[in-house]
Amino acid sequence: MPRLPALLLTVALLMPAIPAAAAPAATGPVVADPGASAHGPKWELRWNPSPRKDGLNAFEALEDDRRGSHPEGFPHVYPEGDAYRFDAHLVDRDGSDRMRNEVRGMRDSAGRPLEIRKDETWRLSYQMYLPDTLDATTAFTHIWQVKTSDTGTPVMQLTLPIKNGVPKIEARYWTLADNQVHPFATHDLAAIQNKWVTVTLEWKSSDDGYLRWAMHDGRTTLVDARADHIDLYWSEEQYNRPKWGIYRSIRSAGLQDTHMLIKDLKAWQLGPATPPVQLPEPDRSPGAYEAERAGNVFEGAAEPVYCRICSGGRKTILIGGNTYDYTVVRGILSETTATRQLTVHAVVNGAQSFRISVNGADSIEVPMTGTPDRITTTTVPVPLIAGVNTIRFFHLGARTPELDKIVIR
Repeated sequence: MPRLPALLLTVALLMPAIPAAAAPAATGPVVADPGASAHGPKWELRWNPSPRKDGLNAFEALEDDRRGSHPEGFPHVYPEGDAYRFDAHLVDRDGSDRMRNEVRGMRDSAGRPLEIRKDETWRLSYQMYLPDTLDATTAFTHIWQVKTSDTGTPVMQLTLPIKNGVPKIEARYWTLADNQVHPFATHDLAAIQNKWVTVTLEWKSSDDGYLRWAMHDGRTTLVDARADHIDLYWSEEQYNRPKWGIYRSIRSAGLQDTHMLIKDLKAWQLGPATPPVQLPEPDRSPGAYEAERAGNVFEGAAEPVYCRICSGGRKTILIGGNTYDYTVVRGILSETTATRQLTVHAVVNGAQSFRISVNGADSIEVPMTGTPDRITTTTVPVPLIAGVNTIRFFHLGARTPELDKIVIR
């Protein structure tokens, strides 16, 4: 890992305010980056979704009460006029001690994910409305994050803590080596509640990156601070992606039903995009079914992500550990009703196991032992019916291996 970061804060008097409405290309870059001179890379507007036109398709994925804890409150995330609204109720749950209603990632007008890759510099700007019912908490309440799919620790956050008895909004980043949080700027929360404010976040996703947070009330700069020489890129395969919404602990006193609104979302990128990671081709041999195959089911946190060593360049992660996170491989064909041999290909970290259920029948355990730097395989017999079959991969007690593909013989 790179060295632990050194923190440098730059206040608004020493640093020009980030324009709230104008596109950066029209005003010139305002980052202290040698490559951002007047003759260097230019800012390009990459994302400017319309709630009315694009709806939730503007985002890569939706996390709307993914545990199904409060169906009467559905939807919890939805367009409302020219804004996106996130509702949070006291009965919502995403596990035993927290609730989460968020969106993650960005999609362009063609529906492709916008991937924030290594050494890229991005700027996000949006307007935000926090009612006084969305208050700071003694545990945690996050309203914006950047995460990478294969790491549970957030890269950076906007959060609502209580500091010395005073409710605050705080910008912070994390270091992965020690899993430590580093706050670098705060503002009184009460001063921005029940009104629209403009939030701008700018960062370089690099081993030696920076993060800048600015907030404006109209033309008034409320905060403008920056942290330099920090590691903001943790994965060579995955990419950074922002998340908006309400993610809070239920272990704080005084929680209320509440909501948050965001609108006028924009994302600019400085200079050209980094080429995507080169990944293997999928296995197209008879009887092979990729875990990320279109039409498969990815429930709860389970999702396909990049994988350099996997067939098709993807694997499905975050399977198991509860009843909610599972994946189903669909469309498995068999000409006859018979017992066939199923070979599971997966990335395994030590001793792990899947539970698999074929066509909804009683499950069997598939134990595997391996290391994360290679693909591990194991073969078990499974009963298939003539026609189309499905196989559900899950585990109630622990995370499973990361599923690459299956092969039926």
